[in-house]
Amino acid sequence: MSGAGLLFFALLLTALPELRAEKIDHRNFAVDTCYPTPNEIQLAEQRARKYWAKHAARFGNNPFYLAVETSKIFPGDVHNLSPKLNHSETTASNRRRSYSYLELKGVMIFDIRTGHFVGNTGFISVDTPPLGGLARFDDYIARYIGFGNWP
Repeated sequence: MSGAGLLFFALLLTALPELRAEKIDHRNFAVDTCYPTPNEIQLAEQRARKYWAKHAARFGNNPFYLAVETSKIFPGDVHNLSPKLNHSETTASNRRRSYSYLELKGVMIFDIRTGHFVGNTGFISVDTPPLGGLARFDDYIARYIGFGNWP
């Protein structure tokens, strides 16, 4: 192998890990906190466990968290929604006068190591990352799985 070919091969080997690295959306998708009911939590946890049992080999254990949709939230149920949207990093397209059209989602963070949610509260999100995408929800980097029913 020529010197140039060897150099190219060496550069390719050093670049491969970065080519496979997934992009993380570091904007905070959490607009506020939410408090799902015990039933919503239980159902979402079951969906997260089922999803992870099916997809663990595909994704590995990085990150350790899944962002799971637990419920729909009505805009009228969120106190001071307008200022929260104005300060949000992800809702630029939703800053209009009427919020009745917004689709607010309750999202909880599931820890794949423990098989449980990290707490009993979740986050309200207006915009969500693409299904399977990595994004930040408050202090957590999580794979967004929605309701956990996609491939």
